[in-house]
Amino acid sequence: MGQEKGVYECLVSYEKLFKIGVKALEIVGVPREDAEITVEVLLCADLRGVDTHGIQRLLMYVPRIRKGLMNPKPKIDLQSLGPAVKIVSGDNGLGPVVAARGMKEAITLAKESGISFVGCRESHHFGAAAPYALMACREKMIGIVGTNAFPAMPPWGGLGSLVGNNPLAIGVPCEGETTFVLDIAMSVSARGRMRQMAERKEKIPQGWALDAAGRPTTDPLEGLKGYVLPIGQHKGYGLAVALDILSGVLTGAGFGTGVKSLVQQWEEPQHIGHFFMVIDLLRFMTWEAFSGRVKQVFQELRQAKRIDPERPILIPGEPEAQMEEIRRKNGIPLEAKVFENLEGLSQGKYDYEIPRL
Repeated sequence: MGQEKGVYECLVSYEKLFKIGVKALEIVGVPREDAEITVEVLLCADLRGVDTHGIQRLLMYVPRIRKGLMNPKPKIDLQSLGPAVKIVSGDNGLGPVVAARGMKEAITLAKESGISFVGCRESHHFGAAAPYALMACREKMIGIVGTNAFPAMPPWGGLGSLVGNNPLAIGVPCEGETTFVLDIAMSVSARGRMRQMAERKEKIPQGWALDAAGRPTTDPLEGLKGYVLPIGQHKGYGLAVALDILSGVLTGAGFGTGVKSLVQQWEEPQHIGHFFMVIDLLRFMTWEAFSGRVKQVFQELRQAKRIDPERPILIPGEPEAQMEEIRRKNGIPLEAKVFENLEGLSQGKYDYEIPRL
């Protein structure tokens, strides 16, 4: 039994899940290096507590590979558009493989030019955005990551699934401090989280979703059939559209209703686009000077008067870093059935129900 609260029934070590995940992908033709990249990205989300974007996504990736909707051995093409700009054409490869290549190219370009922009097209769901921002932070660089997603939100004031929740992540490194990582989708809640709550027969809070008729609902199933709502009302809607333009329109990827669902639509690839921006902070000042200024920001925030004296003020990325430390030590919590199905994938067993909501 796990020690974390919730319905989780088992704790599994990172190492064991890594082996299971890599084997599951290798069986369906993914080269080992690409399998390792994919599983590392997914498990990074699990370690940081973002379970909806973690290793369980293999339960959707593998069937899509077997159906020919994801290319296990993509021929990724790079096109240079300028000294600091590239386009990565992913050949419908696994999202984490295409995205990791995009961020690696962005880091290389930023080292040469100080700043970079790399767009990706012909890609798929890439997991959480934070792992890619952290790739830049490990090189003492600022990473900015965006992607578009299957449209699940209506335009503000309207009805119809026309806008994706289109995540954004910003990572900022600092010597001797937790890395600042903001990783947010433009919806109040991720559909994956609502899907989990539906499986647990839980209600969702008011303000998360509308049903198909546009009425507020606390039933996660009705919300999944309807529309998730944006953060900040019209502000989140505007940000989501802006991210779709940067991820999809600008890169030549799918955009709007041209982006397909990972779990609902099984007729064609997802046509997802991503973008990666990297800033070489050392062009502005020394690493020590930058870290000192970031620490000053953090110190001022932490010293603010607390509403609840028992609850400390945390920096974005700090709760996830704390969670990672716990889960690396104790294991990653999974529902028993999910773990059983993941083990089955590593043995070539595919007789399980794929989530369709």
